Amino acid sequence: MVGGHVYSMAERFASSMLLEDTTIAWIGTDAGADVHVTEVDRVIDLEGDLLAPGFVHLNDPDPAPDMGFIYGERASVRIADRWVDQAWSAADGEPLAVVPRDPCRLRSRIAAGSPTALVPDHHEPSGWGTIRAAVHSIAPDERISARAAFSALTRGAWRLLGQPDRGVLAVGADATFVRWAVSDLVIETPDERISNWSTDPRAATPGLPPLGDDDDMPRARGVWRHGVEG
Repeated sequence: MVGGHVYSMAERFASSMLLEDTTIAWIGTDAGADVHVTEVDRVIDLEGDLLAPGFVHLNDPDPAPDMGFIYGERASVRIADRWVDQAWSAADGEPLAVVPRDPCRLRSRIAAGSPTALVPDHHEPSGWGTIRAAVHSIAPDERISARAAFSALTRGAWRLLGQPDRGVLAVGADATFVRWAVSDLVIETPDERISNWSTDPRAATPGLPPLGDDDDMPRARGVWRHGVEG
């Protein structure tokens, strides 16, 4: 796979990815991918699309892949949805899947080290819509960065399921991910309390789609599970 963007914290300028059977064998730039061309059975031109870990739904065993979900179950993890203050306080330190709508605690829980994932509101079933809510729609003191919200809906959810090695794109990782058609990728400023964005590639940070109210949501163009498309 070449000619796109790979959301990988291990290879932050990555535009290409090589799969071998069920795993990711290599991640890097298009120039580096030229070395592997003779070794592969198929080359996919990503046409500027984004490859990223798929979302995990902790309250639905059959979530929609076109919403970005590659796995779901009715997990034993408790779902926190518009709890009163006493309920939030009683759950300090407890693993929770939080619905990002007020009243909720997200930033304060994550800052305190409490295991936290996101789960969609039934009114907003898409993964990107859930991230948008966590970044823009809840009380300002509890909003989190897009990168933190993305992590909470991918790797954070897998951690709550006892599989901390999943939900990342890295060499040796399971080749399960989503291909997204995106109009742009942006990078948050280092200060996560403000919502400014940068498109400066020198930031060496993987970009995510802009998620403002006027921005179109990314569109899923393909899903790979354990190296197999479909």
